[in-house]
Amino acid sequence: MAEAVKDTVINGLYTNAVFSQLMRRNLDKQSVWYDLVNHKYEEQLRTKGDRVVIYQAGDITLKDYVKGQDMVFESPESNKIEVVLDQQKYFGFQLEDIDVKQAEIKGLGEKFIDRAQATVTLAKDTFIQTKLWDGLSADNKLDTVALTKDNAYETLTKFMARLRWASAVKANGTGFDGRRPWLVVDPDVLGVLIAAPQAIKATEAGDKVTREGTILRLAGFDIKVSNNSDEAAATRKMIAGTTEAFAYVEQINKTKVDPAEKRFATNYSGLYLYGGDMVEEKAVAGMEITLG
Repeated sequence: MAEAVKDTVINGLYTNAVFSQLMRRNLDKQSVWYDLVNHKYEEQLRTKGDRVVIYQAGDITLKDYVKGQDMVFESPESNKIEVVLDQQKYFGFQLEDIDVKQAEIKGLGEKFIDRAQATVTLAKDTFIQTKLWDGLSADNKLDTVALTKDNAYETLTKFMARLRWASAVKANGTGFDGRRPWLVVDPDVLGVLIAAPQAIKATEAGDKVTREGTILRLAGFDIKVSNNSDEAAATRKMIAGTTEAFAYVEQINKTKVDPAEKRFATNYSGLYLYGGDMVEEKAVAGMEITLG
């Protein structure tokens, strides 16, 4: 790609500065949570409404039948959860025509839109992660563990046992979506899990998994890695579950490009409306850990 050459003054001397038309890549935090929750209620909010009301059938009592006696009929109740579109986010920036021309970078506006959308993606990821952790039930928040490669497998089996006791995982090891339960960890915790003896034996492709360092199957979990957390934190969070736990809904995801009214420039903007909430708290479990 051709490069622009400019006469530039540096320390009082003229020099030919070369301005590359290639922009450096941004290294963004890895977002994983969007794919680990369910989106089955989104379609109902595509065109109208600010919330979706989700019902769950209540339990029915089983009674003993006695010959010659009338049966007693109860009035069943339904549990109701509302998932609200309460996250309203936007971005807006302006590029002067002169700056765009002199930068000589093709698609400069689109590149900044990509940056804005990366920020939005991270905001959605953080929203889901925070809601899941804050919505953990007392029964599904396990005791803090000092994690080492020697107790890593045992720790994960406790996670799986908790989800099985909660009936979130079926006998065949999958959730009710047909997928294996997920476990999200940060890069340091992933390193401990990969070092566990069972991790290398868990698959014939153990060395390949170790090299890739992006996903590991261990103790029945598909393990995902996210660096959307505090690397310096003394205590880390691990969250495991199935897609049944959390419902995510999104109604508006749009960008606009308009000419500025009072100057030779272009306005770029984006609007995002989304929300989500825990709809099955039994289908997620969490634990705080320290790295031993």
